[in-house]
Amino acid sequence: MKYVLPLLCLMIVLSCKKENSTNPPSPTPVDSATVTVNNGYGSGKYKVGDTVHIFSAAWTDNQLFDTWSGAETTLLNGKDEWHTWFIMPARNMSFTGSIKNITPFTLTLEQIRGRDRLKPVYYHFPAGHKGFVFLLHGTSGSAQNVATSYEFKQLYKDLVADGFGVIITEAEESTTGIDANGDGKIRWATTPFDSVTNVDYANIKILTDTFYNRGVTNRSKLRFSIGMSNGGNFSSYLSFLFKYKAGISYCAPSGTPIASSSTTPLQFCMARFDNNENVGPTGNANALTNSQTMTSRGICSKFYMHEHSPLYPERFARKGDITLTKAAALFAELKAKGYLDAKNYFIGFSDALITAYQANPTSFPELNSLTVLQKLTVVEQIDHAVADHNMYSDYNRASLKFLNTQCN
Repeated sequence: MKYVLPLLCLMIVLSCKKENSTNPPSPTPVDSATVTVNNGYGSGKYKVGDTVHIFSAAWTDNQLFDTWSGAETTLLNGKDEWHTWFIMPARNMSFTGSIKNITPFTLTLEQIRGRDRLKPVYYHFPAGHKGFVFLLHGTSGSAQNVATSYEFKQLYKDLVADGFGVIITEAEESTTGIDANGDGKIRWATTPFDSVTNVDYANIKILTDTFYNRGVTNRSKLRFSIGMSNGGNFSSYLSFLFKYKAGISYCAPSGTPIASSSTTPLQFCMARFDNNENVGPTGNANALTNSQTMTSRGICSKFYMHEHSPLYPERFARKGDITLTKAAALFAELKAKGYLDAKNYFIGFSDALITAYQANPTSFPELNSLTVLQKLTVVEQIDHAVADHNMYSDYNRASLKFLNTQCN
C-alpha cells in the first residue's frame, strides 16, 4: 500500500500535463464579412481584402454631404467624401452617412467688360468671405457649362458653405467662337505667359479688379483657381502668374514649365481610366511626376486619383431628374444586356453603350424612354463610375482642405 498513493499521484500529474499540453482548436479563418451602409449604398458581403466603395444617399440643392460615422472611419479613404472606399478587413463593418443643410444661394449672372468685349460672369460672394476661387471650364466649354454642371455645382456649393466666393467666366475663344491661335480647339490659352498680350489672363485680371473697385471683395482676400481639363491646365498657369494662394487641376497633368518653375501650391485630381487623347495613362503618370517634382523643389503639391467604382441603381437618380423607380429599371436593363460585371462595375467605356443605342434605340426601352437631358445624366454617371475624363465631386473635401491649408 505504501507505493499505491505515490503511483496514483504520478498518474494524476501525468494526466493533467497531457490535458494542458493539448493545443486548442484553431479558429476558422474568416474569408468574408458584411458591410452595412446606413443612409447610403454599398451594403453587402465582401471578401477580405476587397476594395469596398460606399456612397451617400442623394441630397437636395439646399443640402450637402456631411460625413461618415462609425466605429472604424479611420479605414476610409476619406470620411468626409460622399463617395469613399476602404479595404475589407476580417470583420463586419458599419457606416452611416449624414447630410447637412446649407444656406441657399443663387449665382448672379452678369455681362462684365473684359479687355476686348463683354464676358459672361457668374459669381457669388458670401458675407465675410475669406477668399475667392475662379472656376474654369475645359475645351469647348463655357461659363454656363460650369454654372449648370452638377459636379461643378456640388463643388461651388461646398466652397460657398466653407466661406469662399466663386467667380465663373470663360475663355475668350468660347465667347467669340473663334479658334484665335489656330490649335484646332476652343479653349483657354496658356501662352503667351503675360496679362498684356494674352487676352485670357488680361480678362481674369480685369474681372478681379472690377470686383475690387465695386467693393464686393478686396485685395486682402486670398485668391485661388480650380479648373477641369484645359481649365485645369490654365488653372496651374493662372495661379502661378498671379501668385494665387493655391491652384487645383482636374484631369490635366499641366506641364514641365509648371513643375520646374511654379512657386504656387498645386493639387492634381486625376481619373484612373481617363480616356481623353491628351491625358490617358501617360498624362496621369506625368501629373504624378509633376507633383513629385514640385514637392522635391519645396513647393506644396498634392495628388489624388479618382478610382473606378461599381454602379448602383440609385446613382442614376442622384441629380434628381430621374426617379428612383426609373433608375432601378435602367440599372436592370444595363445588367441584362451585359454592360455590368458580377460586381456591377461597368465594362469598358460609355462609348460602346452609346453606339449600340444609336444603332437600335428600341432595343433599350428604358434608356429610350428618357429625355435627351436624362440620357446625358445616365452617360455622365457611367463615366464617373468608370473614372473617365470628367469633372467629379468625389474629392471635394480634399480640395477644400488644400485651399484652406495647402500642405500644412
